Amino acid sequence: MDNKQKVIQWLQETSFRELTLSVDFLVTGYIGYLYVSALVNATPEQLASIAWLSTLLLQIIIYSIVLMVISYIVLGLISDNELYQPMDVREKQINLVGYKYSAIILQVGVILALVQYNIAAQGFEFMQSSVPHLPLHILVGAFLLAELAHYGVQLYKGRTGDIYG
Repeated sequence: MDNKQKVIQWLQETSFRELTLSVDFLVTGYIGYLYVSALVNATPEQLASIAWLSTLLLQIIIYSIVLMVISYIVLGLISDNELYQPMDVREKQINLVGYKYSAIILQVGVILALVQYNIAAQGFEFMQSSVPHLPLHILVGAFLLAELAHYGVQLYKGRTGDIYG
């Protein structure tokens, strides 16, 4: 069986909700990769520049919107109006579990960003010199991780059926 047949078989065995979550997970992972690679490859002058950071955040937002719109258009074209059907009770419960983990990650990210901001405001040097605007990067990272967790937990719970565990 070649790769094309494997992909076709996987698509036939996969529910539309699972396919949608997989696409969202992959798009969010790609956006996270773009953000992290831009930060890693940036010079110290770029990291300190608010203009560069604003441009980076604008690019990430535009990429997110464009990729999500394209993915939903493609998913809408290949679905038989499944995109517009309401979720059943099981899918709603799985969605809520995904939101639970997403909320925990966001809360931890906000607390870490506030702690880092307060440490920097008090004049302590805790990574502030090596990574300017660190609280903002913590918030963006927490948001991306929360989205990945949200989609990943839904994929895992939907595949295993272990909703309450």
